[in-house]
Amino acid sequence: MKKKTTILLTAGILFVSANLYLALKDDSKAERSSYINKWSTVGKESLTETIQASGVVTPKDEHHIYYNEVSGEFKSFLVKEGDKVDSSTTLFEYSSDNIDEDLAKLEAERSQLVRESTLIEEQIQQLLYLQSVSISSSNNSAPVFGDGSAGSDSSDLLLVSIEKEIYDKQLEKSRVKTEIDKYDDLIDSYDGSDELGRSSEVAGTVKKINYELKNPIITIISDRPKVEGVFTEKDLKNVEEGMEVYIKSDLFKGTVGGTLTKIAEYPETDPSVKKESNYPFEIELEEDQNQGPIIKGTHVDVNVVTNQVVNASTVPEKSVKKGKKNSFIYVLNEKGVVEERKIKKGLTEDDKVEVKKGAKSGEIVVKNPDKIQQLNSPFFNRLNIESLKKKTFTEEGKRTIFKHIMVGFFK
Repeated sequence: MKKKTTILLTAGILFVSANLYLALKDDSKAERSSYINKWSTVGKESLTETIQASGVVTPKDEHHIYYNEVSGEFKSFLVKEGDKVDSSTTLFEYSSDNIDEDLAKLEAERSQLVRESTLIEEQIQQLLYLQSVSISSSNNSAPVFGDGSAGSDSSDLLLVSIEKEIYDKQLEKSRVKTEIDKYDDLIDSYDGSDELGRSSEVAGTVKKINYELKNPIITIISDRPKVEGVFTEKDLKNVEEGMEVYIKSDLFKGTVGGTLTKIAEYPETDPSVKKESNYPFEIELEEDQNQGPIIKGTHVDVNVVTNQVVNASTVPEKSVKKGKKNSFIYVLNEKGVVEERKIKKGLTEDDKVEVKKGAKSGEIVVKNPDKIQQLNSPFFNRLNIESLKKKTFTEEGKRTIFKHIMVGFFK
């Protein structure tokens, strides 16, 4: 009995020793398995490349009101700095020695607007008639081509064009009506005295009043905000007007979208060899933001979107191994081995890298390439303790369980 035990013990020691020698020997031909405890799946997401800058919120427009002494003698201001005004608010009063001439001028301008409104209405009626004829024609007859298909593209295009023209004319009519209403208010405000008033042409806030009557005597800023800032010389090669922009600040929630509308072609100060040039830019912000009003003068962080890829295949940046000329990832393929893949990289955002070529969505990649023992070799991962249930073993036969144990032992 002791002799049998000694033989088995000696054989076991020799077996383990031989395997350890083959596994640890530097030039060993023994196949080594890699222990992979961290992996990731090739995902699908949108990546964005941006340029950062700083900006400040300013009024979108600034309007100046001028006073002409020839018009008459100045009486008084009817607004104060900080007051909200609209397009019908009277800003100041003045008297005129030629009141009848001024009123006649107002009435003539109103009459011209009424004629313009009538002409626009006639054009709208003509377009509506043309629209009804086009719809009737397209319903009753449609040209048929040689392949038997009806050619309705041209008639559809005509209808769309007519609808757009009607819409534009209705907008123009609405603008003219607003102007007529403004002249009505000015004429009605005349009560037989020699005083007239100057109304604002825009809605906004009174920024400044020059009580010395030096022009401009009133400056009105619009309620709509914009963002101003400067780009460096290096930024200029990557940005262009029309690009999408996002701004953020601690003074409002989330981000606010906008469009880069203007980039100056000349630096904000005279160029100098001793310092870098900065080029002013302007951003028009989107309306109907949910974060509430944006206070003028707020300093904001600006992110200009210079490149964007939608539904890109992505992998964690640390899972990419950089070679001398190429980049690689390691895929845990369906054959159960570690496969090296050469990839073509695209955009990088935070810790995500776009894979233009070399991997498909859903494939499993190694997060830490340094854990790879040998390419094209088997791999194993950590044991899932939750799967070690009695039911798991009862569902498998003893022969299958023994086979798995021996395969794991020899690997």
